[in-house]
Amino acid sequence: MVKVQNGTAVREPIPPFLHGLLPESLVDLSWTDPALGVQGVAWWPEENTEGELGVNKKWGAEVLTLDIERKVVKVARKQVAMTSAEKAERDAAIAAEWADKIAARRWEVETGGTAVEGVQVNTERDSQALLTGAAFAATLDPAYHIKWKAATGFVDLTGEQVIGLASQVRAFVQACFNREAELLGFVADGSITAEMLEEGWPV
Repeated sequence: MVKVQNGTAVREPIPPFLHGLLPESLVDLSWTDPALGVQGVAWWPEENTEGELGVNKKWGAEVLTLDIERKVVKVARKQVAMTSAEKAERDAAIAAEWADKIAARRWEVETGGTAVEGVQVNTERDSQALLTGAAFAATLDPAYHIKWKAATGFVDLTGEQVIGLASQVRAFVQACFNREAELLGFVADGSITAEMLEEGWPV
């Protein structure tokens, strides 16, 4: 509700002694006790008429316009051009928000597991480290042989298979980071979309 007095609308709160009145009672207070001092005052409902904010614009001063026939105050803020510094600050904030979203999505894919030759492999960071260690051991011992715990249970792996598995998991993880870098490029050139965040990731 916006205060209306002498044909002018101003932002002023409704006095406590008028709290509880219905909006239709506030649009004309001529019925109130003169001692209250509000007979020539009213509080009208407001109606936003701003529309969408233009490109490289910011909201400026508020403009209140009376619609006498409807007893409504039309509310709009002026649109003013952003300064170069304001645009740079806005763009940096948007880029940082996208970077956080992209990194979170990359982490989700990277650590969500992948299938290697029919074996579902855990790709959480601890598992990546364990597999890297096993692959290093396999390079030192041609007869290396282990039981590796996959998502579906234990599988027997030779040293050669361990190295192959580690290599493919490493390629999967790198592909996740490659996609993250690619998406950040789209952020930089302003072509990023929400749909891109779900596309192009390795499986």
